[in-house]
Amino acid sequence: MPWVAVPYTDEARRSRLNRLYGIQGIPTLIVLDSKGDLITRQGRVEVLNDIECREFPWHPKPVLELTDSNAAQLNEGPCLVLFVDSEDDGESEAAKQLIQPIAEKIIAKYKAKEEEAPLLFFVAGEDDMTDSLRDYTNLPEAAPLLTILDMSARAKYVMDVEEITPEIVEAFVSDFLADKLKPEPI
Repeated sequence: MPWVAVPYTDEARRSRLNRLYGIQGIPTLIVLDSKGDLITRQGRVEVLNDIECREFPWHPKPVLELTDSNAAQLNEGPCLVLFVDSEDDGESEAAKQLIQPIAEKIIAKYKAKEEEAPLLFFVAGEDDMTDSLRDYTNLPEAAPLLTILDMSARAKYVMDVEEITPEIVEAFVSDFLADKLKPEPI
């Protein structure tokens, strides 16, 4: 383990760090830079997905492919999830490229205000985990399907259109951030 760790027996420091970083369980790996600024709260997931640490220190990617190992992030707050038909290998990558500029714009806007972005961005293909997510949230099997899922509020927002364009995604995100969308219960 090439990083500094807090001994489990140091309860006072662990308690302060838990409050500071919103840690609710163990194991947790938070990655900070040399100044103490947060790089990622998802260090544990990153280690599991990058065993050889080739992408260390794991700066967050604007758009993630939804996997079993990062699905827990859906519980951290509202998440835009673009469901695609991953039978076509290029469709998942094309979906990432479609929403990446919008994700980058939102992330940069909030970073400039020294705030966390109000949304995480995912592309979900076809697999058992995605099927379970669709079942849990009562989403149709349509693809493409643009959604914002807010698990903590038990709410979903769905944009079911024939074709997803950058303009549709941007309008959907803007309307969500402006509280113009009507939530459906999960």
